[in-house]
Amino acid sequence: MLRSLGELREHASRLSPKTIAVAAAAADPTLAAVAEARRRGWAEAILVGDRARIRARLEDLEMKPDGLEIVHRPGEREAATEAVGLVRRGRADILLKGAVSTPVLLHAVLDRETGLRTGGLLSDVFVIGFRVGAADRLIGLTDGGVNPAPDPREKKSILSNAVGVFHALGVREPRVAVLSATEKPTPRLRGSLDAARLADLLEEDAIEGCVVDGPLAMDLALSTEAASMKGIDSPVAGRADILLFPTLEAANITAKAIQYWTAQDPGHVVVGASAPVLIPSRAESARARLNAIALGSLLAEPA
Repeated sequence: MLRSLGELREHASRLSPKTIAVAAAAADPTLAAVAEARRRGWAEAILVGDRARIRARLEDLEMKPDGLEIVHRPGEREAATEAVGLVRRGRADILLKGAVSTPVLLHAVLDRETGLRTGGLLSDVFVIGFRVGAADRLIGLTDGGVNPAPDPREKKSILSNAVGVFHALGVREPRVAVLSATEKPTPRLRGSLDAARLADLLEEDAIEGCVVDGPLAMDLALSTEAASMKGIDSPVAGRADILLFPTLEAANITAKAIQYWTAQDPGHVVVGASAPVLIPSRAESARARLNAIALGSLLAEPA
């Protein structure tokens, strides 16, 4: 079981090398992360976008283009379509967003004719480090990047996607906290009602290989002491591996707050497509992008 982002990066060095298709690749942090992934032997890359701009950025970063394939597609949409096509045709294993907007890239991913659809729902899983006492472990936050206000059935798919990520991280039976601001279903808090409805859906059709409970407030999900003080008896309370948020806003704000308050660079990946899709925000560091590449490499590893 991988217990930290450092361990995840070390593990990526033991995996088979992958190929990354970078959409609109002329972005400094993206190219820096790709260069570091190449240096570590994790991956090679196909850079898609405006050839002159990509070469200029490589020169500014003092990166040699030796061994890097550059595909000239100067427009944002055509770069996204070509990068997705490289993955679809089996020439690349991972899709990475460069200087292209997330909606444009995901539109190409979801194209019914040329995209990477599998019939499932796409969702974004943030992975962060969390320490309890002297013990490190990884926690997932979802969905922080794709579905703005998922309903209970969509949340079931989001949950299933995140469980798959944590199985790949070596957690046999991840514990999932379905979050709200309270542990009791309350009509004015939609997230709490969704959690109760989700529990009903899981009774009808359980997701194998996980333990789910909710609604749980954040303190109950992360603190056994808080659960004890509130008299909550739950197999998830204080031991959650995955935090399923009520909305994208809540998950995204929390992930970014953790990133800046703790000076931590999380990794995150969009799952549910036929290959890992990496959608770093423009402000994310090269280290955060490197963590995402490590996570994508793990998920792209042949079974």
